[in-house]
Amino acid sequence: MRRFFVFLLCLVSIAGCARAPREAGTLRLVQESDPSTLDPARSYDTTSMQFVRLLYRGLVDYDRQANIVNEIAQKRAVSSDGKTHTFWLRKDVRFHDGTPVVAADFRYALERVLDPKTASDGLSLYTVIDGAKEWSQDRAGPKKLPHVRGIEVEGDHKIIFRLTRADATFLNYLTLPFAYAVSEKWVKSLGEKSLSENPNGCGPFKMTEWVHDGWLTLEKNADYFRPELPKAQRIKARFGISTSLQIMLFEQGQIDILPVSDAFAPDFLRLTRDAKWKDQIVHAPMMDVRYLSLNTEIKPFDDVRVRRAMNYAINRDLIVGFLTGRATKARGALPPGMPSYNPQLFQYGYDPKMARRLLKEAGFKNDPNAPIPLLYSTAEPWIASAAQSIQQDLKAVGMSVSIRPMRFAELKAKAGQRKTTPLAMGGWIQDFPDPANFLDVLFNGKSITPTSSVNRAFYSNPKVNAMLDKAAVETDRAKRLQMYRDIEKIVVADAPWVFLHHTERYVARQPWVTGFALHPMWSATYEYVGVE
Repeated sequence: MRRFFVFLLCLVSIAGCARAPREAGTLRLVQESDPSTLDPARSYDTTSMQFVRLLYRGLVDYDRQANIVNEIAQKRAVSSDGKTHTFWLRKDVRFHDGTPVVAADFRYALERVLDPKTASDGLSLYTVIDGAKEWSQDRAGPKKLPHVRGIEVEGDHKIIFRLTRADATFLNYLTLPFAYAVSEKWVKSLGEKSLSENPNGCGPFKMTEWVHDGWLTLEKNADYFRPELPKAQRIKARFGISTSLQIMLFEQGQIDILPVSDAFAPDFLRLTRDAKWKDQIVHAPMMDVRYLSLNTEIKPFDDVRVRRAMNYAINRDLIVGFLTGRATKARGALPPGMPSYNPQLFQYGYDPKMARRLLKEAGFKNDPNAPIPLLYSTAEPWIASAAQSIQQDLKAVGMSVSIRPMRFAELKAKAGQRKTTPLAMGGWIQDFPDPANFLDVLFNGKSITPTSSVNRAFYSNPKVNAMLDKAAVETDRAKRLQMYRDIEKIVVADAPWVFLHHTERYVARQPWVTGFALHPMWSATYEYVGVE
């Protein structure tokens, strides 16, 4: 704590005094929240993933046009029935400790994810691999299985995945941090809970220091298998700094790249209208959805009438207004621009009278002495205003709610734990441009897990589950996209969320920054960024 206190004193001094000299080759970043983890198996939030990507690498990745390209894989092949994926690895890739990356490291990474004790958000994504479910069950019991049956390793440089069915999105899931190479020897030498603090990847940067709630320093990996990357010599990221102070530091030249999507309205409007900065600000759709999850396993939200009442009770126009032009109201889960997006999808309007009628029909009894807890993250300034607005809207229709701010990591743990959290503010950003990445992941009953559940409404409609499973194996693209449109109609009618809004992403950068571009998939690709 003392070390961080000294850091804060230094930061205040920087904010109030003369500009410190800029270090060429050092990319300086800042944000309000610490990464929740640097363990690939547990990395499924935007803050963590942007740093895990710099430390680790997978078989495949996305290029800047969102095409899947080989990364550590040198070549790949898919069988005619779509059920077998084979990868041949490069032979020049090494972990940061100098050991070679081999095929078994990818098998181990996914077996960690499929082990329930890892508490990985990615567990349900890879159960399509033959034997994955049996492996997960075996980890909690006798542990007789040596490996997942459907992951075959042939020598050091060939790995084969055999699926129980064809899956149009399996290759996309291999781009995620869950599937990045992890050294079993390294993990076992440290102890399972230490990998986050002592990452050993094969990515373009190595971690040299991480002071929680303070700063993170990454240094260039001189042995990275792509010698032209990274462009910067190091990255210094600082955490625990308010949005207003971040903007002050940026304007003083102390920060090189600054996301301003979540800035307070006056600061956002000033920056985007200032002739000095407007040409240095880029923007693009976030391809996300923000929502209030309604836990369908906890009363009163097990009643669809109550859930629909929530959607009618909340004034989403007011919430969108907090983001001053950086958001549009959501109809459902899919954002505009996503395949299967339906601009004619039914949209709940603000109708307190309808909300009160539905609550009365459901027999809802309010207890002001026992308000329903609503959890929200302190990571973005608009969320607190939105939570307060929601609280007032629900009070107006006769539902008492207590709002509880917390850090993102705590919210993630509580909201993902079964039968624990009635209401939680949440968000989802695409992993890849396919409706399955929203509808299947967030609303399929198979995505429900006791802990770390990404289906935070714990919603399971047997009809929807069957339709999602059928859509996952449909090979006719037009037919498949229509199936997802039909699925979303049912989900919206079932109202497991209050569908809030979609956001626009804005990022400002200094004129001395080179190579920066918004990536269509990843929140940041800092390996391409240089500092003059």
